[in-house]
Amino acid sequence: MLSVCIPVYRYDVRPLARELLRQVTAHGLAAEVMVYDDASPTDEDWGQDELRRLPGLTYVQLPANLGRAGIRNRMATDARFDHLVLLDADGGVAPDFLPRYVAALTGYLARSKVVGRPVELVITGGRTYAPAPPADPALRLHWWYGTRRESRSLTRREAAGWLGFQSNNFLATRSLLLAHPFPTDHVGYGHEDTLWGQRFIGTDVHLYHLDNPVVHLGLEAAAVFLAKQREAVGNLRRLRERHRHLRTRLTDLAEHYPTLIRLARAAPASVLVRYLSARSRPSLYALDLLKLKWWLTPPATGHR
Repeated sequence: MLSVCIPVYRYDVRPLARELLRQVTAHGLAAEVMVYDDASPTDEDWGQDELRRLPGLTYVQLPANLGRAGIRNRMATDARFDHLVLLDADGGVAPDFLPRYVAALTGYLARSKVVGRPVELVITGGRTYAPAPPADPALRLHWWYGTRRESRSLTRREAAGWLGFQSNNFLATRSLLLAHPFPTDHVGYGHEDTLWGQRFIGTDVHLYHLDNPVVHLGLEAAAVFLAKQREAVGNLRRLRERHRHLRTRLTDLAEHYPTLIRLARAAPASVLVRYLSARSRPSLYALDLLKLKWWLTPPATGHR
């Protein structure tokens, strides 16, 4: 019934893989668990030898890096079952995580046969963070941002619809992923999943929100987190040039809040970076201003 697909790059995915395999066995699920390594450096140890030996796990080490979109497309092609659960490697799952997806999928398929609804669907499970901030101060910006911006209640996710789609934890029909692969016309980190989800606005593809979150465990130090945020802003700019319908919180701020634009132009990026890096719980409006500044700044220009 399910192919569980976990792309990984330089991350120890063994705890997640073991737990998913345990759930498959304990609940007698018709499922496979796949881990594809996106060409992590071969001289680094991320538990590759153990992954190769785990009973029931399909582990593939790719010879060349395909990127966040390409590796997901490859796993959809290689999967054996008609429905895929795609997860990020740095997630923690509840003991009944897979059974909850199976129950939701089984219920939907039963209803679709009765009322004749299309069977192409996406089920999103959501994302959450640890309830307490990390002990390491360098990780708190990422935790605070994730807790306030990325961790959304079921009600908020339902209200956002496709606009809030995230690829870290979702189920989709394999036929949908093969017909509409993740876009690879981007550079670097960020927003390929935003674009993928928004292509289905106004279509017959059914989006179902399930309360089945993963806990985001891969917190990054403020410097790394901000570097990835800047890369994501640049990627969003490039994607938006080719896909004018693409919409995010940042594009809404840039197009509808001229006062914020003026503030972003005036605020020195170096000051915003220092503020965000130094505070345990900084105002995330400062991050909005910084991202707006990056949005307005040509890629070749550095911080002021």
